[in-house]
This record gives sequence, C-alpha cells and structure tokens, in this order.
Amino acid sequence: MAGYELVSYEPADRAAYLALLDEAWGELALSGEEFDWWFRENPAGSLMSVARVDGRVVGVAAHSLFRMVLGGDEAPASFSVHATTAAEARGQGIFEALERRHEEEARARGVAVVLAFASEPTAPIFLGRLGWTEIGRLRVWARPFPRFRSRRQAVGRIERFRHPGDAARGWRNHIARDAGYLNWRFLASPREYQAFAAGGNYAVLGHKEHRGTRLAYVADLVGEPRPLLRACLGAVGPDARALVAVPAPEHRSTYASLGFFPTRTSLRLMGKALAGSLDADRRAWRFTLGDTDFF
Repeated sequence: MAGYELVSYEPADRAAYLALLDEAWGELALSGEEFDWWFRENPAGSLMSVARVDGRVVGVAAHSLFRMVLGGDEAPASFSVHATTAAEARGQGIFEALERRHEEEARARGVAVVLAFASEPTAPIFLGRLGWTEIGRLRVWARPFPRFRSRRQAVGRIERFRHPGDAARGWRNHIARDAGYLNWRFLASPREYQAFAAGGNYAVLGHKEHRGTRLAYVADLVGEPRPLLRACLGAVGPDARALVAVPAPEHRSTYASLGFFPTRTSLRLMGKALAGSLDADRRAWRFTLGDTDFF
C-alpha cells in the first residue's frame, strides 16, 4: 500500500469516518446522529483527523476536549476517542501517527493532559511507542435483573440542569460538571437518558444494547447515592438484564446493600502529560460511565 497522508477532518469525510467505525465496532459504533452530537456540539470542541491513501480515508481518530479540575484547578484536558484503521492499512503506524498529531495540537492549545479508556488493541501502542502511563482500572459493578418497586420518596425528574458552577466541586480530578456540560452530555444527547434530582444532588440513567444484551447504566451520580440509585432502579426498562455502574469507593457499601456486586469487567484508564503534569495515582481520579465516549 502506498504511503499515507494525515489531514484535518472535513465534513466531506463524515461518511468515510462512520463507515470505518462501523467496520471496527459494528453495533457499538456511533450512529450518524450520535457522531454529529458528540463532535459538532461538544461545548469545549474536538480535534479530528483522517489518514488518506490515494485520496481514500483509511484511518480516523479524534480528541474530545473537556474542562476538568486537575489538582484543584480548572484546566483543559482531552480524551483520545473514536479511532480506527481500515483492516488493509493496519501495521503501518497510522493510529500512532494520528494520535501524535492530536497530542501536538492539544499541547499547542494548552491542554494539560490527554486521557483514554484504552481498548485491548490500542493499550500496547499507548503504553509503548506513545509513552503513556497506565493510571489504573475502574471496576464495573452490576445488579442483575434490576426490576425494582421503588418506595415513594423525594426524587424529581430533571428536564434541564440549571445550577451554577461545578456540581462535583468536592471531587478530586474530574470533568467539570456545570449546567452547560450536563445539558449537552445527557439531555441534548440522541442516546436514552433520564435525570433525577434529590436533596440538591442528581443521577443520570441510560439504556443501551451491548453485544445483544439490553443494559441500563448509571451514567452519572453526584451526591448521596441511596435515593438516587433507588430512583434509577425504579426507572430501569423491563427489557434490561442488568443495571451497571462504576461506584466511587466511598459509595460501594451502598451499592452492595442494593444488590450490586463487582464484575470482571473494568475500564483501563491511561494518560499522558501535555502542557501540564499527570497525576498517576488512581485514587486521585473520579470517573463515571458517562465520562466515557461509549456509554
């Protein structure tokens, strides 16, 4: 195969980008509507590039930008997302080249760190030639067959987030959760989300098909978990086989009391310092399933 060239993504590349994602991930790939929402409407922006051979797109990759709190201070960060290479073009270093391009662009913008929930094929590349650091694994918990009759309690539905500032300001390193971000990430999403409020706190419930199984998941939860988890359990669709979540360490006993247990599945978190420094202590980071690009 002839040498490739790396260029910035253009709207004319949309169909080819989606086709490569579908080839790689099948039913787990972004739909066209999700693609437009994720990349065009993200308030903090995106970096997107493609690799071409003889004018044909054979590789795609992106960084999604977010405002984060890192070490107590707000700073821009990026997540490496939605990257793949056509089967016939693999083994030429295209993924690595696209990632390096975005790291350089992100550093020039003052992005402090880049993070990723790495897949099995990409992890060795991140940790090897790209010089990333493995931060740790986030264990997924599950409550099977989560049909649940919730007792009446003071839990309301959120139609629009309106709070000022960061709702999760007591957390350590995390994506800043102001109303603009939460309204984009969940309420404007083409995916299925419901948001609940209790005592000034909130939770977000999602549903998705995952390898032929219908799942519900706690996409986000800030505050006292018990009433919010009960609200999520009460709203799980009748066809869902399980409710899954990534509970904070201090919330695990509450999750366990409501029938959740740790599964064998974990999310592999990696990072690299760009214009800032990287805290490699897993305990310093706080993520939920909604902080990923695939839930």
